[in-house]
Amino acid sequence: MRFGLRVLLFAVVSTLLACEKSPGGVHVTVDGPLTPGVHFDRLSVVASLPDGAPLAVATLEGEALRLPATFNFESGPATPEGTRVSVRATAELAGTLQSTAWGETTLTPGTGSRLSLSLPPVAESPDAGLPQEVCDNGVDDDGDGLGDCADPECAGASCQPGGLVCANSVCACPGGVTGVLTERSGFAPRLNPAAVFAPTGPYAGGLVLLGGRDGTGRPVSTVEVFFPASGQVLQARLEAARAESSALVLEEGQVVVLGGLRADGQPEPSAEWLNPDGGTTRVSFTPPLGIHGALAGPLGSDVVVAGGQLSLAPDAGAVSDTALRVSLRGDDAGTWSLLGKLSLECPSGSASMGGAFVLAGGCTPNASSPRMDVVEPSGVLGAGPLLPIPLSAPAVVELKSGRALILGGREVGVIPSARAFLLERNTGRVRMRELTPMDAPRAAPRASLAGNGWVYVEDTHGGPAAWFDPASERFTPAVSLSTPRQGHALVGGPGGSVHFVGGSRPDAGPDGLSWSIEPRCP
Repeated sequence: MRFGLRVLLFAVVSTLLACEKSPGGVHVTVDGPLTPGVHFDRLSVVASLPDGAPLAVATLEGEALRLPATFNFESGPATPEGTRVSVRATAELAGTLQSTAWGETTLTPGTGSRLSLSLPPVAESPDAGLPQEVCDNGVDDDGDGLGDCADPECAGASCQPGGLVCANSVCACPGGVTGVLTERSGFAPRLNPAAVFAPTGPYAGGLVLLGGRDGTGRPVSTVEVFFPASGQVLQARLEAARAESSALVLEEGQVVVLGGLRADGQPEPSAEWLNPDGGTTRVSFTPPLGIHGALAGPLGSDVVVAGGQLSLAPDAGAVSDTALRVSLRGDDAGTWSLLGKLSLECPSGSASMGGAFVLAGGCTPNASSPRMDVVEPSGVLGAGPLLPIPLSAPAVVELKSGRALILGGREVGVIPSARAFLLERNTGRVRMRELTPMDAPRAAPRASLAGNGWVYVEDTHGGPAAWFDPASERFTPAVSLSTPRQGHALVGGPGGSVHFVGGSRPDAGPDGLSWSIEPRCP
């Protein structure tokens, strides 16, 4: 099946030499008199048509941040050679624009065209006396340790689009509950699909839903790509029907699904990723490997898989305390290696941060633990900082700028928790500090990062929902679904949107409905 989708393929390459081996397109080099980590902590490059329609986005953060940086945008099915492309590079520090450069070029065949962008130096701030707090930029401008709405200077000031203002140290709607719900129908009815948001690549700006189970419990092969900006839904099929699989987006924007269970209840020993034309490529694991219900994330050009149920040999039982490295590149695609045994009996959640992969919490009350495991970018498995209390089933979610958040769950496997912890990775070490508690305990939380950097938190045991604002490091009440759902995917989308897709009401089967939540005032 082919999609009528206008795309550019994207890859980051370390040298222009690598560009010369790539298909036709445009090879972009970004340089300038800026120091990574000092003048900027995020570098973004956006390729678009002259009319402004976006084609592809690339971002460097954390340990990947560097200058000069080289990017390769390859021609896609509907962006053939001869297409005129505008490219803009932006350097940001703590969410604030520091420097930008842009240029235009034409996609060419063969080795492709080249475009060099030079970021101008960051202007020195004039001496204007004591700095004032800006309430919507994610920065502690006046250096008092309180950023945005957490600073008393911001009381009553606008802090986000959509009518949100600073009140009681949080960014929220004046009415007290923040968010607007929009319902949409027309999706394939299914339970527990794997779901990811693709910020770059062939499906940039799309929510990708893969597999899951139908109303009878049978695994399905359905793939849907939903673009919130246009409302368009594209459909495809996996080669293998899968339930309880793991999905992620690789650094160049490719969407890949790993393992899962087949209709006969046996592990599906393969990985499968979506191609730009709507087809899929399937690669068997070598040696045979079973993965279901596992945590997965990028590890350099490979993937790390941990927890869940891993069957390392055909006749061996599944394990939940192990981490693996899986290759999805070139001739080694599908091969895997053992990274080691975790200190956690079965981890509850995971997050990528600064190139590393962090696992925390126990997946069951009996596995409650204060430990953290960290897989370094090199693949070395080590220990992270200890939580002050053993936790089971906390939510663990990636934040921007190499940070992560751990929240809720049950303390010592029994007591619903309102505690929250911020993880930061600097100079190769993971550090932890406790935040102001949530507005209410959440025993079974799930959390998802939205495109604006906020995090939406739901409690699958029926507790109230909340937003987390990383600038003020505070929680504020969020709008919840009026009717409880189960078996749905929770996935962040573009802007501040978060989406509930799939699942059903507790008293019914899957219904093909979805809801989006925007952090704005009614």
